[in-house]
Amino acid sequence: MKRDSLRKVCVAPMMGYTTPYARTLYRILSKKTFLFTEMVPSKTMLYSKTKDLIIENNQHNPVALQVGGSNINELEKCTKIAKSYNYDEINLNVGCPSKAVQKGRFGASLMKEKKLVRECLESMINADDIEVSIKCRIGLGTEFNYDFFSNFINEVVQSGIKIIYVHARNAILNGISPKNNRSIPPLNYDFVRRIKQEHPNIQFIINGGIDNIQKAHSLSKEYDGVMLGRLIQHNPFCLNNIDELFFNIKKEKNLNQEIVLEYFDYIRPKLHNDSIFRLLSPLLQIFFGIPDSKRFKTKVHEKIKNKEINSLENLFLQFANQQQ
Repeated sequence: MKRDSLRKVCVAPMMGYTTPYARTLYRILSKKTFLFTEMVPSKTMLYSKTKDLIIENNQHNPVALQVGGSNINELEKCTKIAKSYNYDEINLNVGCPSKAVQKGRFGASLMKEKKLVRECLESMINADDIEVSIKCRIGLGTEFNYDFFSNFINEVVQSGIKIIYVHARNAILNGISPKNNRSIPPLNYDFVRRIKQEHPNIQFIINGGIDNIQKAHSLSKEYDGVMLGRLIQHNPFCLNNIDELFFNIKKEKNLNQEIVLEYFDYIRPKLHNDSIFRLLSPLLQIFFGIPDSKRFKTKVHEKIKNKEINSLENLFLQFANQQQ
């Protein structure tokens, strides 16, 4: 199977971070990176009156909507919603280890119910004409078990899915936090190499421990794609290098006033619908790794508190021009 370059570089679904606002900034910075929403519980997608604040797709394509759930009827309806919102893909979360997610019977705990996962995926595939995928871990608990991982994958691919995102760590369901689940379980990329050999016609996108763009570029040559999480959370502006490095497309914009102006033009009409902090939070990481940025941060927080949107825009422009 010819490798699909659409998912060569992906931004991981991150709760509280990959909001529609963040995705808009990411798309300004990179036209080619494959984006994800936050994980949206199926019941939220179906019944929340404010769901549009979460699942809005303002031409973020290519982009996937990630759903959490295990109720087949609900997942079928969510798939139709994803299609109606012009998402390129709907992704089933089989990797989140949080207690709340376990209580809702979805996330990583579903790796213990591989037949149910297959049935969920089959129903989603049959629901509408949209790509269906999963994101999972390589196992559960503290011990590596390749047979468990292989048996899980063997079952779920019978659904007909062709794309699997793998966080190359186990999920520990008890005793540590979701945050620590992203660092304490050791990485094991070898499991992903081996499973790819078993299923050469499935795309396996690797996630976990990719802490710089150079490492991502190297891994992208070995796997079907890479998924970046906390690297983008901490420094979204590294996306500014993706199109040229991975896709040989020259950038039209750098970290300059064009990016700031375009983002402020996007958020200004939304000030009456959401908090100014939530609207600006993706842009606050502009200060990542910059020496002597404390005074800018202090000014920004003062102006956020006073809702001085025009002054904030000027402050970000000043900072961006200084970095030029």
